[in-house]
Amino acid sequence: MQAELQNLTVVENATDYAIFSMDLQRRVTIWNSGAQRLLGFTGDEVMGQSADVIFTPEDRAAGVPDKETAVALREGRASDDRFHQRKDGSRFWSSGALMLMRNVQGEAVGFVKILRDQTAVRETQQALERSQAELQAADAAKDRFLAVLSHELRNPLASIDSAAELLLTPQLAPSERDAAAHVVKRQAGTMKALLDELLDVSRLKLGRLQLHPQRITVASVVEAALETVRPSLVAAAHKLSVDLPDHDIELDADRLRIGQVIANLLSNAIKYTPAGGQIRLEAKLAGNRATIVIADNGIGIEADQIGHMFEMYAQAQQGSDASHGLGIGLALAKSIVEMHGGSIEAFSPGPGKGTEFRVTLPAQASRKKRGLILIADDNVDAGWAIARLLEIAGFSTMHVRGGAEAVREANHRRPDAAILDIGMPDLSGLEVARQIRQNEWGKPMVLIAATGWGQESDERAAIEAGFDAHMTKPVDLRKLSATVDELLLKKRRG
Repeated sequence: MQAELQNLTVVENATDYAIFSMDLQRRVTIWNSGAQRLLGFTGDEVMGQSADVIFTPEDRAAGVPDKETAVALREGRASDDRFHQRKDGSRFWSSGALMLMRNVQGEAVGFVKILRDQTAVRETQQALERSQAELQAADAAKDRFLAVLSHELRNPLASIDSAAELLLTPQLAPSERDAAAHVVKRQAGTMKALLDELLDVSRLKLGRLQLHPQRITVASVVEAALETVRPSLVAAAHKLSVDLPDHDIELDADRLRIGQVIANLLSNAIKYTPAGGQIRLEAKLAGNRATIVIADNGIGIEADQIGHMFEMYAQAQQGSDASHGLGIGLALAKSIVEMHGGSIEAFSPGPGKGTEFRVTLPAQASRKKRGLILIADDNVDAGWAIARLLEIAGFSTMHVRGGAEAVREANHRRPDAAILDIGMPDLSGLEVARQIRQNEWGKPMVLIAATGWGQESDERAAIEAGFDAHMTKPVDLRKLSATVDELLLKKRRG
């Protein structure tokens, strides 16, 4: 009797453990204070009741209590590591055992169950396992990235090395020497772009990627991005359609960084679309949010991979033929957009069905555009100054560097006015004006000649070619803006 009392005292004082006994029908016969603390039921509530109440409904439906007692009856003990349920319905992970009790004759008379709350231990173990998996994934990603980086740097380095060998060859013809020099310059630019991306990622991880916001228009950023990707767009023979609204969409944003995002998305569309494909860029305003859409009819992507597109080094995971970059561009774009308070999403109907990206950014109150002006001047600085002044005055601008490109863009964008340099190398401004005026859409356009040729005969030749005005360089920019205003107003009034 004394031994039994001592055993009961030990059981009752084991408050860190839920200890209770049951008969062969699993009705509770002893319920210690640890069981009340852990499971929430008092002894009066469960005494004589089925102990199955501590199992989850799904375990009871699956017959787990019966299976557990069957094992204990057969083997004398059954482990019990699973989720259990408290009186209030909350669940916890417990580690314990169900043990068979026998009388002095060796007959089975009931069971004893011991449980301990191991939720915290289990969560710690799972966290360690997740950390280990993440470390392994990061290590694998690092190895893939280094392999891709090596690949991407070796390609331009090989081209530069070959071109340098040619440049050191005395017998090389002048035209070939020029071509080799252009290879060096072009491939050095490729390496610079790769290094710039790496530096941006490093700044981002260290929290040092800074934004320099200013009031900008979506149209001006799109134009700068198009200028960046135009050589690769032309080389791939893609057809590009651009749809911008009639009103300015204004952002308080970092011009360089948002341009970087758009150029990156356009570059992706160009790279992952077979030659001769179609790429669409459009911008729209809804309330105080601007959306820029870049879509292609390229290779597309599996639905379950879309969520991984913006992960760092995602490109490097697509296979050994990693010839499309370091896999950090989209991750960097996502970070830049989110730093502006915006979002970026990707959509694809599936492989071979193209991809669409949508960039959404906070927009400012918009104002009606005063018109789109095409500026053609092979002097980059002069063209930039004219464009910037006209943008400040409220116009939208696009800048090209040659006559043939001016004709092509005028046909595509149908600007309200064009300011043309006369002495461009490929196609003179006079010929550009003649070709524009031959089209119905070009007849109402305002054409202004901006040239270093200031003789009376030069002005007469410009007017005969179809220009509305002739201005001699250096152009008075404020007078130019006023002239554009005056001529546009005159044309619109008929």
